[in-house]
Amino acid sequence: MNAASRPRYGELACAIAVPLLLTACVQAPLADTPPVVAQCSTPIASNRPGPALVGQSYGMAMTALPLNSVQFGSNAAAQSMAIQSLHAARTATNTVQVLARFVSCLDSASMVQVRTSFLRADTSPAEAPSAWKTVHLLPRGTAVYDESSVSLDAAHYLIEVMK
Repeated sequence: MNAASRPRYGELACAIAVPLLLTACVQAPLADTPPVVAQCSTPIASNRPGPALVGQSYGMAMTALPLNSVQFGSNAAAQSMAIQSLHAARTATNTVQVLARFVSCLDSASMVQVRTSFLRADTSPAEAPSAWKTVHLLPRGTAVYDESSVSLDAAHYLIEVMK
């Protein structure tokens, strides 16, 4: 092999690093993994006979949303990025701070809107959802989103991502 046909160090590093980075965006389904987008179904009117009762199901039904997780608002958002890490911790003032690191699975720059809902231990809202924040993602790059609760009652959270 002559010097002209040998791969240079930079080319070799890219040949190794790019496939490793791309594997972060392959989202193989795991057993018992909840859907990344809530699945809704329309009830059949005949299934609700008589007057309304407490606990009666109304309107659309959906899959349960897992707490302390990221929920995508669309399949386009779910397929454009992966969640590398998700953390939550109590601050010195006893509020909750959440942090999510996103990895872009696209070959072009993109942006998503992200907000967090903080919930009490009984899953009722601890406060109003945070304002939507724009997170910019470079092609195949990473970005970090963080948010803090105001309420001391926050026990769980749900991060929403919209494209």
